[in-house]
Amino acid sequence: MDMRAAADDFKVCLCKQKTKKELIDLIREKEIRTLDDLREIGDVGNKCGGCGEDLLQLLEIAYE
Repeated sequence: MDMRAAADDFKVCLCKQKTKKELIDLIREKEIRTLDDLREIGDVGNKCGGCGEDLLQLLEIAYE
């Protein structure tokens, strides 16, 4: 999925029901820079792992 084109309310992590906007806000607020930190701090991408690629995109988008 192209996260740049996804709506703010798009559910990135289905297991934890986290939206694109929630995650971008969290990344910026907590100054998260790595996928491991996002998984730990945001409690996302650590159950089924299906959103890993999307989370990596969000880490890039958040700091553009």
